[in-house]
Amino acid sequence: MAEVSAHKGLKWPEGGFRPAVVVYRGDHPESVHRASIAVVDPEGRLVRAFGEPEAMVFLRSAAKPFQAMALVESGAFEAFGLSLEELAVVCGSHGGEDFHVEAVLSILSKCGLGEDRLRCGVVPPLHRPTASRMAKEGKSPTPSRNPCSGKHAGMLCVCRHLGFELEGYERSSHPVQRMSLRIVSEVTDHPEEEVWTALDGCGVPVFGVPLRKMALAYARLARPESSPRHEVSLKLVRRAMLENPLMVAGSGRFTTRLIEVSGKTLVAKDGAEGVFGVGHLPSGLGLAVKVEDGSDRALSAVVLKALSELELLPPEAIEDLGSLLKPPVKTASGEVAGRIEALDLFG
Repeated sequence: MAEVSAHKGLKWPEGGFRPAVVVYRGDHPESVHRASIAVVDPEGRLVRAFGEPEAMVFLRSAAKPFQAMALVESGAFEAFGLSLEELAVVCGSHGGEDFHVEAVLSILSKCGLGEDRLRCGVVPPLHRPTASRMAKEGKSPTPSRNPCSGKHAGMLCVCRHLGFELEGYERSSHPVQRMSLRIVSEVTDHPEEEVWTALDGCGVPVFGVPLRKMALAYARLARPESSPRHEVSLKLVRRAMLENPLMVAGSGRFTTRLIEVSGKTLVAKDGAEGVFGVGHLPSGLGLAVKVEDGSDRALSAVVLKALSELELLPPEAIEDLGSLLKPPVKTASGEVAGRIEALDLFG
């Protein structure tokens, strides 16, 4: 495939990402977001594609369900008596609501650790009402409010159970991070040495694979029996997410609502920089989305449009999420000034 030069000598496939979402101001197009989508079956066969399914993408937080598998496969989940609700928050990018924090602190407590061990950093809660309430009460956020604190707590539990050094658990050379890399490599069928690694926003390694390989991981999450080596952990992670969607994201958030309205037919996880993964249980299909410019505002529209065209979500569920299929563009005072609308993708 022909290549064109990009910033600082990087190369991108020519004509790879395609226009997928248009932002309208009034009735006039103002901006366009490009995206790529890959849809695969549990054997890794590419079923449908939009844009460039071979594009290398960082999974960001869409990797969390697979990183959480280490908690199960190490024996730590059972040894410390963790609940499915707690496993779900390990898989999630939570909003920092009080019930999220309680689950994270419970995980740490069960493995004999305190919040001071978390190396995810401190950020305000993503859940705006919680952040506003805390500000009014004069309370500062702590690491457990970080959306990645569940993942970090899970990693610490693995370290505690296997006797790994707790200090430096976040570093790429640490055994717990090597476990995550191995699992991600195996569920995506992408060689470890070819997986991109860098630092995620929370300070632990993040992994990059071709978009269709990310879709394969979600197909296997939908159909765990297609990955015999990881069937038990995939099943448990899937069950935790389906039964506890509020722990995967939070009140009113797209990922949580999508799992809820699907009637437990979709397992889904968002990631920063416009990444989204979906596994469809009835068909076993996995879908991976990457918005090229990393914009979150385009993400729900393109994901729902793809699911609608592929008939992976009932019409009544699409209607329920209508405001996210065509999100309004609003002024500072709340007046509707336009809309965000996905183009036809697989026509």
